[in-house]
Amino acid sequence: MSHTTLNERTEDFQLWVRRYALPIFVIVLAVGMTLILSFELPGSRQVSATIGQPAPNDIFSPRSLTYTSDLLTQQARDQASRNVPESFTPLDLGIGRSQLSKARDVFSFIATVRADSSATIERKLEYLQSIEEIAVNEEVAQALLDLSQADFEEVRGNVFSIIEELMRQEIRPAQLGDFQRTARRLASLELTTSQTFIVTELAYQFIVPTVFPNEEATAAARSEAAAAVQPITRSIARDQRILRAGEIVTEIDHETLTELGLLQHETDWQRIVSYAILSVLVAATIAIYWAKFQSANFANSRYLGVLGGLILIFTLTAKIMAADETLSYWFPLAALSLLLAVVYDTRFSILVTVLLAGTTGFISIGALETTIYLAVGGILSVLTLRDSTRISSFFRAGLMAALGYFIVIAIFWLPSEGELDPTKIMLPTLFALGNGLLSTALTLAGFYILGGLFGIVTILQLQDLSRLDHPLLRELLRRAPGTYHHSIMVANLAEQAAERIGANSTLVRVSAFYHDVGKMIRPPFFIENQEGIDPHSTLDPLTSARIIISHVADGVVLARQYRLPFRVQNIIAEHHGNRAVKSFYRKAQEAAGEGVEVDMQPFRYPGPCPSSREAAIVMLADAVDATSTALRPNTERAIEKLVNTIVEEDMLEGQLNDSHLTMGDIELLRLSFIETLKGRFHVRVQYPGNESITDGIPEFALPVSQPQLPRVEPQLQSTTSRTAGSV
Repeated sequence: MSHTTLNERTEDFQLWVRRYALPIFVIVLAVGMTLILSFELPGSRQVSATIGQPAPNDIFSPRSLTYTSDLLTQQARDQASRNVPESFTPLDLGIGRSQLSKARDVFSFIATVRADSSATIERKLEYLQSIEEIAVNEEVAQALLDLSQADFEEVRGNVFSIIEELMRQEIRPAQLGDFQRTARRLASLELTTSQTFIVTELAYQFIVPTVFPNEEATAAARSEAAAAVQPITRSIARDQRILRAGEIVTEIDHETLTELGLLQHETDWQRIVSYAILSVLVAATIAIYWAKFQSANFANSRYLGVLGGLILIFTLTAKIMAADETLSYWFPLAALSLLLAVVYDTRFSILVTVLLAGTTGFISIGALETTIYLAVGGILSVLTLRDSTRISSFFRAGLMAALGYFIVIAIFWLPSEGELDPTKIMLPTLFALGNGLLSTALTLAGFYILGGLFGIVTILQLQDLSRLDHPLLRELLRRAPGTYHHSIMVANLAEQAAERIGANSTLVRVSAFYHDVGKMIRPPFFIENQEGIDPHSTLDPLTSARIIISHVADGVVLARQYRLPFRVQNIIAEHHGNRAVKSFYRKAQEAAGEGVEVDMQPFRYPGPCPSSREAAIVMLADAVDATSTALRPNTERAIEKLVNTIVEEDMLEGQLNDSHLTMGDIELLRLSFIETLKGRFHVRVQYPGNESITDGIPEFALPVSQPQLPRVEPQLQSTTSRTAGSV
């Protein structure tokens, strides 16, 4: 009971995975790409350097770099701004007149105090020291009171003269101290010591600024000067020493390390969000394309898992290699392109190639050149891959990728300033050639790994399975030689038809080799393996039908046991669809007597119907070969009638509804089968008098009472009865 429950849970889980495979793919791929792109990985050459602290070790540039230094540019602009003198307002003579007027008022008050006969000396001193406009200390006040009227007038006139002379000049606030010191030195030489003392202590206090800073004009002038400074670029050569061990890290050194991508930095959440958006965009685009064009051909979620794994592996490789200018030339994106083109299809491969090329360019140094370089190489390799069954085709595709790389390198090399230096293109060209060959090698290795570990159909695996000395085929030859020969004939018939409509002819040929391996479990029950003894003659019709039908399930079991690819297993399971074994059904109906309806369901194959073009081709070829072998038509009319009847019956029964074959494909398949059968049965020109040969061929209906029923069962009126047994 527990074992049954466990199986049910496993089946439920598998059903859940199949149902939500695409959303799971998007989430896993987006999260995986975000993590890979966001975080620095081992081997990224990052160093630790802090401004003002000694460098821990020697640091060299991993590549050549010319960049615009924001720091040097800002320093130059600041210097240009500082060199612009401060702007001031125009000279205001009104200030000088105001100060002269103020001086007259002050001296008028002093004269009044001096003339006050009613006030005591102490009171006069208090009056003089209370003047608000200027500071008059007790010593100066006493000197003013001690002056004679004539001396006082000379002092007053000298102070007015100094004020008028200095206040006519542009006095900036920063220069006020200098002008006030000048005022103290301008006392007339004709004055007495006491008069000079008073002038020196009073005149300078009336000197004030006559011009003031114009902040708006200054800011505008400095901004204009800063804007006139052109951005300053800095060039770093490959392997140039940036810092010596122990040297103090300057701001310029820090900026250079940052531009080279060598500096460890704190988590940049804006950058991470940018990478996350990019990853979601890539995953969603692939998922939408998959749902629209690929899901029908690759219903097994394992194909989505392999796709996601491949994209993450190449994203990780891009993250490591894109940080180095030299390594970026070696990034083997064409290998992924070729893998996807063969395992999936060309258009899907081009889509993924463009998306990953753009992603790599986004995280690399020379974004535009890197993107075009990788995209052109990958697309050219896919478009020029002709015969994927030949290893030489992959080397040719790798060379075409290298040619695409070289073209892009030349495009970006030709517009370079100055004289063209051929030495600068030679090394990247060698890298491009190496990348093409590396991509080819990785593609072939990838086929081997995908086929062995994941059961994905690959060219190398199909080539190995197509060898007639494969253990399973040798066992089929030993135990059921007739079935073995039938399988070879079906393979030839199906392969030519697949090539006619552009289906995977290699997969069709291999699947045809193995489609009837289940018959070797009970070889004598199938007509092609019988030697004059019919074991069905002693069995009831239902038992016979079950034995015939069981060869499909037995074939699937053997295919799993020998680890055949899943698509081959699916074709084995689908090569009879849900046809009925009508020969035994008719026999059961006759045994039941008139008026009794026998249920046809036990006489049907379990299905499913063909879910791919390749499976449908194998099903039709199997029926055509079995029927033609039984009837051996030798005229063109008979062959056409045979093929047309088989194809039409399968279409009417809905066997081809899920196969994705178009009406045009079906017509091409029909013509291919007819042409192949003409060559096999050596159709000759029909001369007068031979019409009876054509007219005598049964239209797939023989009486049940015919002897050796299994051998003529392909002549019954249903395609299902013909292919059901090759019986």
